[in-house]
Amino acid sequence: MRSMEKESELLIRSALHDLANVLAGVRGILELADPSRPLSPRDRARLDAVVEEGLATLVRTRHLAMGTLPEDGEQEGPDWRGQLADELQPLGTLFRCAFTITLGAGAGPDRWPGTRLRSYVRAAVRQALPYCRGGAMTILCEPEPREWRLRLAPIDILPEGLAAQAIEGSGDIGARWAQHLGRAQDIGLSWQDGELRIRVPRG
Repeated sequence: MRSMEKESELLIRSALHDLANVLAGVRGILELADPSRPLSPRDRARLDAVVEEGLATLVRTRHLAMGTLPEDGEQEGPDWRGQLADELQPLGTLFRCAFTITLGAGAGPDRWPGTRLRSYVRAAVRQALPYCRGGAMTILCEPEPREWRLRLAPIDILPEGLAAQAIEGSGDIGARWAQHLGRAQDIGLSWQDGELRIRVPRG
């Protein structure tokens, strides 16, 4: 019982920390903007991105608190990659990073496990962005007969929040969410030669 209370306390602290950062981001944008003029397109895009990431934090926190997962179901590859690009756009705006999502030469059917895997990739990308060189990240999608594979590059190191030895329940909400989804989908994660490699077994 005490361990559950401690985990709940850590979850609340992580959520409050992340949401405080969101509010600080909103306040910073508004304070730097000229109050006599409408927000510039750049500031409006940044504000929208901060709010979008704040909403994602709330959704993740709710799932973590209740021990639930997003609904899932396979999607055709082009639709899946298009939705992933849309979901990564706020991170691209905030971190000034361009994402290129491509289909590799996998031999399996180009169908992907919907919302859950996209949500994991989004959380993993957020953890990896501080270690991405050059303001651009490529995500290579390789559907194989027995698993789905993704390669994110260039990434300098394996992010601490995604490492297998990460302390259970530690880190921000994004790291916790990645750990939660990783266990639920039996995701294998490794770093090699500047690539973050994700492997997901087909059911």
